[in-house]
Amino acid sequence: MKMNSSTKSFILFSLGLVLIIANVAQAEEKSATLDLSKLVIKVCDATATERAKCMDIMRSNPKMLSAKNIVQLSQAILELGISKGKEGQKFLKELAKKSKSPALEQCAGFDYDGVVGSFKSALGEIKEDPMTANYDAKVASDGPDTCDRGLESEKIVNPAITELNKEIRLLSGIAFAATNFIPNKI
Repeated sequence: MKMNSSTKSFILFSLGLVLIIANVAQAEEKSATLDLSKLVIKVCDATATERAKCMDIMRSNPKMLSAKNIVQLSQAILELGISKGKEGQKFLKELAKKSKSPALEQCAGFDYDGVVGSFKSALGEIKEDPMTANYDAKVASDGPDTCDRGLESEKIVNPAITELNKEIRLLSGIAFAATNFIPNKI
């Protein structure tokens, strides 16, 4: 079959157009990834003294690495907060059973119920009400703060609990910083 010159021109034009569109789409995808990388840096910069730990958390979490936008990144951070909060609460409940300390019981119960509840609430509100999600992400740090004060009042020193509370405060700070970048209208 023989093609006339206008058919050849049309095919070449169409092929060129497809290549241009593909390159633009690829460039936009790269740009979005770069923008997210910059956003991750901004989020971690906002955690001040814990920047390096924040970057380690972001780099080691597949969901955070595959996030396509700030909402997905924030969701991944909040999900990690929920998971770590539940793990921490389980650990604290085991310690509380053994020690019968009112402060440990408070940490394992009320304080860490608040941690998990705040992270869950923030996750549930992230699309509907980003400002409330931002607030709840910050409030998640109240549990470890209250837990530390209770342990201090009973003169309980446990490096594992101290480290757990520090980690939860950091996740709360990261979640607060990330959700702070979500526009009020999604």
